[in-house]
Amino acid sequence: MKKFLPVVFVLFFSLGGYPQNSNQEKIIDWHGYTKLRFTTDFNDNYNFSLRMLKFWINSRPGFSEHWSFKAQLMFSSFLKDKFILQDVWGQYKWNSSSIRFGQFIPRFSLQRFQPDYLISHGDRAMSVNLLIPDGTLGVRDIGVQYNLKAVDNNLSFNVGVFNGFGIVKYKFNNQGFLVTHNLSYRINFKSSFLNSGYSVMYRKADNIVFRGILPDTVVYSGNDFRYNINVMFSSKHLDIQGEYLKAFLDDYSAYGYYLLTTYKFNNKHNVYFLYDYYETDAFNTTFKPWYYIGYNYFIKSYKLMVKVETGFNEYSNKIRNKTTLQVQIFFH
Repeated sequence: MKKFLPVVFVLFFSLGGYPQNSNQEKIIDWHGYTKLRFTTDFNDNYNFSLRMLKFWINSRPGFSEHWSFKAQLMFSSFLKDKFILQDVWGQYKWNSSSIRFGQFIPRFSLQRFQPDYLISHGDRAMSVNLLIPDGTLGVRDIGVQYNLKAVDNNLSFNVGVFNGFGIVKYKFNNQGFLVTHNLSYRINFKSSFLNSGYSVMYRKADNIVFRGILPDTVVYSGNDFRYNINVMFSSKHLDIQGEYLKAFLDDYSAYGYYLLTTYKFNNKHNVYFLYDYYETDAFNTTFKPWYYIGYNYFIKSYKLMVKVETGFNEYSNKIRNKTTLQVQIFFH
């Protein structure tokens, strides 16, 4: 991987200046951003971290009438000093349909497909991180997915077939598979909109460790069925969204939900509140929700912004706190 990285960086930065076609349309673009974070519990933990550093290249409309692609790398303090090759996919589009193939995120959940640099809260909800199809398996999977946009792009339909074991470790002798389906519809009003939808998935699991859902010592094979329902309302000053996710794994189940409310004073300031709950019956413990409140200051839109948030949770009859200061910087 280390030998491969210099080549990747050359591609990332050189292809951004790739020659234009005869119509002077840019055919390939590159982007990059980082999140620098300080976290404390005001007790005995004080940590600086590189929450993430992402680079990606993607095709622009001038690349092809029907074809497009994306490749993305990420580095994080939580990934033990390694760059991770996340997305590598190609896509063919015709009329309102498209076929995507390669390594990417199976379409499931609302918040998972909202860019993390635009989400008010510092991280996605715990239930989303754990209960999407490959939440603890590298988030991505390798497969093919059909996408449809209809009714003036307000209706979105997706169905995909994947290996089903994520991207953390490749299995040459895989005996399982994953099938996903997502449907959502958006209703537009004069200065706001309402979006609602659902996702379902079925996996024939073949010797998989589902961290956070089952104990790390359990290697699971069997049926894995999950579903998600979501709704979002957005207006000039107020955004409200919530989701419910549930997983059934033979003798075990897990579920979670969240409610995120954001008030936008103007294009410089917003405040938000998050209620975040997750539970699994595979652990002999009592689960309590997290409550977060935060503030975002946009210096240069989302490309240069500062976030301050604090969260509270009850654990062992005590209140624990997690407070974060984060700076988000875009390079391009």
